[in-house]
Amino acid sequence: METMKKLVDYLKTNNKTISTCESYTGGMFANEITNISGASTVFVGAFISYQNSFKQNIVGVDEQIIKKYGVVSEECAIEMAQKTLQLTNSDYAISFTGNAGPLALENKQVGLAYICVCSKTNYQTIKIQKPNLDRIQFKNEGLVNALNLFLDFVK
Repeated sequence: METMKKLVDYLKTNNKTISTCESYTGGMFANEITNISGASTVFVGAFISYQNSFKQNIVGVDEQIIKKYGVVSEECAIEMAQKTLQLTNSDYAISFTGNAGPLALENKQVGLAYICVCSKTNYQTIKIQKPNLDRIQFKNEGLVNALNLFLDFVK
């Protein structure tokens, strides 16, 4: 993925690090980063936080956030990114939470996702609604959107 190289190059040039917390993408973003030669100098690590219990007990997402807004929410994406940033002590973190289907989750439609990029001082989120994509297309859509979000965030 050519744009992933841009992300890794940016991090190398600026002596910065990144970590991820992925739910519906299942580690695809972290995998793409590690496909780039030299990524070990900038990539701290990743959580694949699929179940709510993992989000709460390992990543540290506040149970009240999940109860009030659901896991497929902007608030949960922000919390996942910020907690990952703290746990890994990286300069940036990216989180992915969404519903790849086949069933509606929390009364939210299939194809709904939120992605958050954060630093120690700021964050930015995006909402994706792509109900007509299959699981793999939806996950790939998340990767492309996250890359663009990150590159926009660091401008």
